[in-house]
Parts: sequence; C-alpha cells; structure tokens
Amino acid sequence: MGHAWISTVAGPVEIEWSLDALADLDRFAAFLHERSPDLAARVANELVERSDVLRRHPKLGRALAGREEYRELLLQVLGGTYALQYRYDGGSILMLRVFHGREAR
Repeated sequence: MGHAWISTVAGPVEIEWSLDALADLDRFAAFLHERSPDLAARVANELVERSDVLRRHPKLGRALAGREEYRELLLQVLGGTYALQYRYDGGSILMLRVFHGREAR
C-alpha cells in the first residue's frame, strides 16, 4: 500500500529552515558530539536529507492542534525518533522546530 494515498504537489516546494530549527539541529549535534563525534554530524545530515520527502508530499505530517497549516512529521533516524514541526502555506514549507522524541516540550 505504501504512501499511495498521500497526494503530491505539482512541483517540489521549497523548504526553509527557521533559526530555531537550525538551533535545534546544533543542539542535537552538541549533545551527541560528547558521546559520539561521528554520530553527531550524521544525525543532523540525515534529518535534513530525510525532510526532503516534504518537497513532494508537504502534507505528509499530521495537522497540529487542528490547524491545517501547522504540521508535524515523525522520522526515525539512526535509532531515534525526531519530530519535525513545520508550516505549509500551500506554496512553501518553513521548518519551525525539531525535537527528539524523548525531549519534554
């Protein structure tokens, strides 16, 4: 069955990363660097690469708080679950925040 039920957009939409979302990636990298320097860069890179699925499927994430334009996509990356919160305005995506599944938010 796959993702056949998810509609695609006519062309890829742009994804812009907010300063808060970039700070979240830096925070993960700093935390992981203390434990495994090799893993730190891989996690941040993998999150950015895997978020590219939103270029073709911007509504893949679930709506947040009943507001269709604010969405959250959960990704499994190197053994961890990460929540990408974003706003899709019908033409572009703004990545707002990125959280690890174990974080209190």
